[in-house]
Amino acid sequence: MGSARITVRERIAPEITASLFANYRSSADAVMELVDNAVDSRLPKTPLNVEITVHPQSLVVTAVGGEGMGIREIERNYLRWGGSPKRGRQLLGQYGQGGKAAIGHLGRRFSVEASRPVDAVAWRFTDDDYRDRSRLKTYELVETPKRTSVEVGYVRIRIDGIDKRIDVRRLAQRLAETYRPLLERQALELILDRLEIKPSPLPAAERRAFAINTGGARLRGWVGLSDPEHPAGGWVPGIRCYRLGRLIADGEFFGHPGPATLPAMVRLMGEVDVPNVALTMNKTDFDRDGQEWVAVEARMHKLLASLVRRLSRDVEVPPPSSAIKVAEQVRRLLSQALRLSDRQDLFAGFAPARPPSKTRDAPELPLDPQERSATDQEPRTPPPSPLDTPLEARKRGFGIIAIRPLDPRVRSMTVLEDGVRTVVINSRYPLFIERRGDVWYQLETAAREICKAADATSVAEYEKRVNDIVLTALQLRASRRRRPAGRQLRLMQG
Repeated sequence: MGSARITVRERIAPEITASLFANYRSSADAVMELVDNAVDSRLPKTPLNVEITVHPQSLVVTAVGGEGMGIREIERNYLRWGGSPKRGRQLLGQYGQGGKAAIGHLGRRFSVEASRPVDAVAWRFTDDDYRDRSRLKTYELVETPKRTSVEVGYVRIRIDGIDKRIDVRRLAQRLAETYRPLLERQALELILDRLEIKPSPLPAAERRAFAINTGGARLRGWVGLSDPEHPAGGWVPGIRCYRLGRLIADGEFFGHPGPATLPAMVRLMGEVDVPNVALTMNKTDFDRDGQEWVAVEARMHKLLASLVRRLSRDVEVPPPSSAIKVAEQVRRLLSQALRLSDRQDLFAGFAPARPPSKTRDAPELPLDPQERSATDQEPRTPPPSPLDTPLEARKRGFGIIAIRPLDPRVRSMTVLEDGVRTVVINSRYPLFIERRGDVWYQLETAAREICKAADATSVAEYEKRVNDIVLTALQLRASRRRRPAGRQLRLMQG
């Protein structure tokens, strides 16, 4: 007697689609998902026009000039969750869920109207309670007059019951950054509330185009150096990575050191279209563990090597010596303030503490110049090492505060150097220049950067933690400045 065989099938609950509605970081990401669908529908040598209209309770996205949709495409493609026909075509949407989930993220009701090129009519369907996912939906297609000429295809999506905040100004900036290559070569026209989206120019001191083969595909783009006198607004240092002219990741150095380690790398810029690496579901990054990305990273690393060598030889203007001295004062103030608050771990440098060779008579915190005696031979600030790393910090086991030139849009950042946590304060940040890197500015900047490394908390708790550390440090500094005067008074009375 043979063994019994039983067949079982996978099943899916319609409620799972509701979880995809929340799979967006912002309303702008959801709107761009709808634009991505239009970009995927482009026809060769045919310009695509996408118009977005934002109302308080509704949003309308109309894509004209693409493939459009007929009855077959609506049923087999659009209404099929997880069954995108784009698989294997290296397009933006490959998971069959983005546009549908974006609609559910933004609002409660929708209507879709579409027509293919050469079709004489359009088809329309609606859903008045789209967020009810207790069952899979069935729609009735209604024939409707076509909004364009017969030769042109289009898709019009109207979303009502919007309960997400859509910042039109921020959305315009995101659209200009995300679709820059398409907008520059006029393959895509974007209209937001009747205003055309245009990308800002990229002033580059040098720019070199390239086309290379790697990972089974051809990468095209350009690399160059920014103009220090005319920095590009909104540009994150590094290379921008695109898929079909759509931004996926920026600030990429492909294995080379970033600005925190090599400040001159703030000038590196460029764009590359990566056609063959899988994307994450919401297009926030590439699949960096796959063989394709590894091959791309290795080839781009080699391509950038000559530029990186040049930048490594660039001599940056050093920050003011007074600001470096203030940074050591701030480091000591913060280290003592954190000890008093039992949060010394927030600024641990991970360097092993070494016992002092002899007892020190000097106070732990630095004093102002007028408070030092003429016979005191020990310098107030230990001489910095080539990496701006005072030896005192390593001995005490605390982190480092270093002053270095970074991108003018970055206030500060935290890096690990030789096992020591280092807070890098940007000497090119406008507020640093305005305040001349004084102790108050550096103190608050370092405290905010240190508290970023703490466990995830609410904004209110984060601000309270920063304020507590700053106030404690200021009180310590004030008490140190008063103490020598008190000692002198007791000597005179004696």
